Amino acid sequence: MFKFLKKIFCSSEPYINTAEILAERQAFEQTYISNIPQPEPEIADIPFIRKSLDELIWLLRDYDGYARQRTLEHLKDCYEQELFPALLFRLSDYIEINRELAAQHFQRWSQRPEFTQLCIDHFLQIAAVQQRVRTVPEIENLLLNTVAKNKDYLQHTVSSEQGQLPRVLLTYIVEHQWIEQEQLLELSKVAKDQIVRKFWLDHIIQNESAQKLLFELKYSQFRDVQYHLFDVLYQRKILNTDDIIELWHSRFLSVMDYAYFALRQQNFDFENYFNQHPITLLSSQQAKIRAYQWVLFKGEQAQFFEIIEKIEIISIANALVLFALKQNFIQLYQYLDYFTLTQQKLLSHQFFKAKAYSTTQPTLDELEQYLQLTTADISFEHRLNLTQNYDLWDQVYWFVTQQKYVQTEEEQQNFDDQVKYRLQFLHYRIYPPRWTVVQKDEMKQHLPIFAQKYPEIFNEMDIKKMLDKYFS
Repeated sequence: MFKFLKKIFCSSEPYINTAEILAERQAFEQTYISNIPQPEPEIADIPFIRKSLDELIWLLRDYDGYARQRTLEHLKDCYEQELFPALLFRLSDYIEINRELAAQHFQRWSQRPEFTQLCIDHFLQIAAVQQRVRTVPEIENLLLNTVAKNKDYLQHTVSSEQGQLPRVLLTYIVEHQWIEQEQLLELSKVAKDQIVRKFWLDHIIQNESAQKLLFELKYSQFRDVQYHLFDVLYQRKILNTDDIIELWHSRFLSVMDYAYFALRQQNFDFENYFNQHPITLLSSQQAKIRAYQWVLFKGEQAQFFEIIEKIEIISIANALVLFALKQNFIQLYQYLDYFTLTQQKLLSHQFFKAKAYSTTQPTLDELEQYLQLTTADISFEHRLNLTQNYDLWDQVYWFVTQQKYVQTEEEQQNFDDQVKYRLQFLHYRIYPPRWTVVQKDEMKQHLPIFAQKYPEIFNEMDIKKMLDKYFS
């Protein structure tokens, strides 16, 4: 290189052979560049034959427009379902050639029989394309027209699916009149999605007579339809007492609750009604309805359990007792007593759900009752953790009563660690325990032996004085 530079700057000849200098420079550059180590190829440069479809679809989102272009060209004969939504995204690619390649692919795909169903299945992405800045209008029209052609699958999707897909489809159906109004109303009436059903519901509320609305209210299988029509007719003062009593027996709790409210507004004589329809005459299904009514009515708890006895299916009876607990109609101990009296075992998830519904923390006796009712073999660690975050004196009682379940050295070590960690601040307690009489007698017998094992906790002078005074 220095030779041709020297010819440029140091030559005394009036004429410089430019062609010769450029030739020498080119030869030097070729030699120099060939000696530079080349970087490892990135994933976009690996031959496509070595990549899976998932990797190729991922490359369609590569930041490099040329990589996306090569991927689109490689996938031009691919018609796998997974590619469809990725291809829709490329219709708004900021590089024109990529938009054209995606559009050409859709043109070819539109000749295949599965294309119409794919357009409906991925209509959310098709609708999203309409909102983007860069689009291919002729392909958008192709996609929309294809959706409109497959009316059978379109109707099936609107009526049987739930979520955003049937809702967005309904919006486009109404806007573009893909389905006739009368047929669309019939579809939306039985639709699985609540928002789609609301299209029919709003129509009949605005256009149908009170008798028609009352008929639909009484015979609809959907909770939202019953509740909304009930509200409309009640506000219009169309319902009489017999209508409301019938709705008070609805299988939907929200409708039943609304009917109970409406009857109270009329000063309905509930006690007289219950006397006219005594528990002894109720069928199992009627007893189920009565149990819900009784909880809302806040009747006597003893009669509630008499109603529960009339229910033949034990799982339904259990659910009703849990409902009563959730409504604060009964307490947790009554829930546990019910399982004891019916000689049922209590699953762990049932207890913790009941515990979550209870307004109070389970007492130590209730925890013991749960452990006696449970079906599973409770681990020792699980036993100890039941009183996590309880009052420290309650934790003392629990440790004393649970130490008999220690079986291995590992459990003993875990037990010791838990005692020392959870009771380390016991000496800060300024008030004595609040154990029941039975618990106090039990602790008076067993606590001294337990305390000897953990002198660092119980040898504190304040604790010793407090316990001596408490047990004296």
